[in-house]
Amino acid sequence: MLTRPRPLLPGAHIAILAASSPSKIERIREASASLEARGFRVSFASNIDALSASGYLAGTDELRVAEFNRFLNDSTVDAFFFARGGYGAMRILDRLDYDAMRRDPRPLVGFSDVTALHAAFALRSGVRSFHGPMLNLDFHDGLSPAIDDWLWSLLRGDTPLTWQFDPAQIVAEGEAEGLLFGGCLSLQAALIGTRYDFWINDGIWFFEDVGEPLYRIDRMLTHLRLSGRISGIQGVIIGKLKDCGDDDQLLALFHDAFDSFGIPVVRNFPFGHMGDNLLLPIGSAVHRTRRLEFTVTEPAVDAAERVIR
Repeated sequence: MLTRPRPLLPGAHIAILAASSPSKIERIREASASLEARGFRVSFASNIDALSASGYLAGTDELRVAEFNRFLNDSTVDAFFFARGGYGAMRILDRLDYDAMRRDPRPLVGFSDVTALHAAFALRSGVRSFHGPMLNLDFHDGLSPAIDDWLWSLLRGDTPLTWQFDPAQIVAEGEAEGLLFGGCLSLQAALIGTRYDFWINDGIWFFEDVGEPLYRIDRMLTHLRLSGRISGIQGVIIGKLKDCGDDDQLLALFHDAFDSFGIPVVRNFPFGHMGDNLLLPIGSAVHRTRRLEFTVTEPAVDAAERVIR
């Protein structure tokens, strides 16, 4: 069981980090205005718009590690959000200060390349985290009212929370309960065999991805099947797959990949690289019902902290 982080309450201090690729700082500052409008205090890592010699990293590994660890060890920081994904988080996993998060569990929110961080902090710090919005896309372009309300409700500890989905999203009927886990499919596949290979047997697995041809989605799902991962899970939630092939072909692939396991599968959930990301609490108990409901059944943060603070 992963430790719940502290709740995120009005007036809290949010650090905006860049563990992967760089962003335009003006865009991130514009995006942060929505956080500040809610009463949060926002600080920025110095490397958000830095550029490594490679051209795709937000500064050198040393700089990204130093900035990340600086904020991890800042006791005034109440939560960690990310400017964007891209690539690079895997490169620094072996140098992050996991003890700092273990001593002071705080929400860590992001998706895409941040999947590697979710896995690492679950395994090395034993702390729950959140697959969800980032500044460069979601907060800059804006969240829909329902997804915005879901985000802040989860982070302050409201429960239960229920998201209604449509019959057209069902790939395989069924009902399931379990601990939620997942992220970007390509990152999860890349972490297999490493010390950051995070998988919850008997859990409910979610995934999304971007720019992966159909055959590569097939290859990654086959890799997970052959590694024995899929046979132990209770259900699958598939997000928005952006630029990953024809929709009918994807649906056929999902039937091919999951039908033999007899588990419920739903797709086109509102998370992924399309933006407007539904916050998903990794390590929290969830319930997918036959009444087309997805429910977070327990607080995703430490409810006791909400009273103390």
